Amino acid sequence: MQADRLVDTRKIMLVGYSVLLVLTAKWAFAADERLSLILYSGLLLPFFVLMRWPNAPVLLMASFTATLAGKAIYAATVNPLAGPDEIHYYEQVTTFEKLSQFMPYAVEQIQSGWMNISAYPVFGLMYMPFYKWLELDDPLAIILFNTVLLILIVNSTYKLNESRFAYELPDPDNSRQPFIIISVVGLMLSPSLMYMSSLFAKDITCVWLGLLGALLMVRKKWVLFIIVILYATGLRDYAIIYTLCFYFLYTLRVRTAICVMVGAAGLLFLQIGPLGIINAAMLSIFLFLSPNPINFGNWEPELLLRTLEAVFMGFVLMISVYQAIVYKETRKFYLIAAALIFTYACTLVLVGYVTITGRELDYGVGTIGDNMVRKKLPVLPLLYTIAAYALVWCRKIFILKHRKIQSLEAGQNRELKQLGAADGPLGGGNAPAWHNQLAGGKGAQGHAGTRTT
Repeated sequence: MQADRLVDTRKIMLVGYSVLLVLTAKWAFAADERLSLILYSGLLLPFFVLMRWPNAPVLLMASFTATLAGKAIYAATVNPLAGPDEIHYYEQVTTFEKLSQFMPYAVEQIQSGWMNISAYPVFGLMYMPFYKWLELDDPLAIILFNTVLLILIVNSTYKLNESRFAYELPDPDNSRQPFIIISVVGLMLSPSLMYMSSLFAKDITCVWLGLLGALLMVRKKWVLFIIVILYATGLRDYAIIYTLCFYFLYTLRVRTAICVMVGAAGLLFLQIGPLGIINAAMLSIFLFLSPNPINFGNWEPELLLRTLEAVFMGFVLMISVYQAIVYKETRKFYLIAAALIFTYACTLVLVGYVTITGRELDYGVGTIGDNMVRKKLPVLPLLYTIAAYALVWCRKIFILKHRKIQSLEAGQNRELKQLGAADGPLGGGNAPAWHNQLAGGKGAQGHAGTRTT
């Protein structure tokens, strides 16, 4: 009961602090936009602290500080209006002076084109209230908006892993907490999330909505889920796919995930043929290895951190395959993870195929589609969950080897003490078993072995 009251108090304080930030921001941003952006980035610390996190305060504070530092670097070096989509989203800020002018336009666009709706007015429903309430004009202000969503992404992943992750861990009492911490810290330090949250784009919002939809599903809040998934679909047509991926993962629906994967692969085969399956398999790997570390152009300063992240994910992919082969306890998790990633890859290949053929371009092996590096973002929480799982099982491997070495050394020390007490010659009947084994023999009962030199 006391714990419930504590949780309720934390929620009340979190809501109250959020409202206070919004109310005071209007006057602060009116004085100096850029200075207020820096100030309010720091004021996100209490917002972060009031959320529920694993019990690792020093590590979490260090990760949060590193995230803000990374965001500051990207804010200074990256243009938030880097592409045509970003420019179109920002144009709505400059075109509509007031929110009351934008809302009728957005409603009209949604009503008239709901079968093929544009993401521009739909995404505007998220960021236009933020911009117009604070009376902002600077495109850099989107960084503060996206940073809040980034924190919500990490927290939603934490909630799912902490309450719903039921796959076998090597030592549940001692490895569950490291598993959760690795997944949280990994997402906090992800260069891909830092970079994409520095752009005036919808990608960070899509990731958060996918996780929120999965949380609502596992909690059986179906009315709220329908509202969220309808809005998420307005941003990305295939939002239901990655939302269901999270739902299948955390409800242990392995058979359902495999059936959906088979259905997606079958649809892809019917639409494209064997070439589609080949490209989906390639993309499943590319989701880990993007940007491509083999491409030397990806090691330039602006891509360095994201390329290092791809190298780390490549390492995770290799050890995951090894663990699935060696440890049967891990196979259930890796099986559903592989099925979900391949299903998502099939979806991206199909979307890319429609885009490429619509532009009357050639389609071949390795032709994946339009800007697939950023479209891996919705499954990035899944990739870091795989990374945390793989690293926790690596820890077991090292512990077992360490214990084996310790046991062997203890046995050697015991036999040496016994030998010293007997004060006998080294070799023959009094030689310790490990000495005869090193000599190539079979112990006291066998021959001493022969040298091969």
